[in-house]
Amino acid sequence: MHQGVTYMGPMKLATGQRIAFACIALFGASFTGAQEIETLEPGVITVAVTRANATDPYDSQTWIREYVELFAADIGLEIEWLVVPFNESWLLASNDDVDLVATNVANFPDRASEGASWSSAFMFERRALRIDPEDEGKYHHIDDFVGKTVGVVSGMAAERDVDRRAPEGVVIRRATTFEQLYEWFDNGQLDAIAEAEYYALDDSVIPSHDGSVVLIDHHDLNPGQREESVFVIRDKSVGLLEAIDDFIARTTFPP
Repeated sequence: MHQGVTYMGPMKLATGQRIAFACIALFGASFTGAQEIETLEPGVITVAVTRANATDPYDSQTWIREYVELFAADIGLEIEWLVVPFNESWLLASNDDVDLVATNVANFPDRASEGASWSSAFMFERRALRIDPEDEGKYHHIDDFVGKTVGVVSGMAAERDVDRRAPEGVVIRRATTFEQLYEWFDNGQLDAIAEAEYYALDDSVIPSHDGSVVLIDHHDLNPGQREESVFVIRDKSVGLLEAIDDFIARTTFPP
């Protein structure tokens, strides 16, 4: 098993949820002509995520987990969650550790690996910097942080963005998890953290924070190009890629 992986076990549903999900699954099958899907464990889809119990309505992992739960119900499979670090999580499918990676991977060419495929995009992102509300008006652009400290999570697109755009003199501090990053920010150890603003495929903003959060310096990672979020699918999980692409085509994200 991949280092740093935590086994969460099959998803257990209350009786009412099982009935509702069964109805969804029957409805989906009747309209998609669902074929039998081969997974690592028969009757189960093994899914990598970065948080064990994401429930915050502003957290992208909450939306993604709920979406995957609907998908699993749609194809009539139980879920086994694996909690993993984000960095290089996109390799888990090609390494036969999971059927599906749902860690919010962007489809960068250097993340492609033999033995795994990307799903269709289900949302996209723009880069931004989060600052303390008291500093609103003080900072507008990354160039304003010379002599200041900007935090990133290693392996994330935000790290690529800050490494590329930060002028000389900006101190970049690298965390291994978002929890560590936010702890540093809350403790006053960072002047900004690199984040994202999330968008549905119809270009509408997906609310990812309340009014207490201030994001500045919105921009595309690559000018004029969407940074698309995808699922990474194990190629040996026959039929799974076609099923998730069909589900994305007819199911709005976030759920």
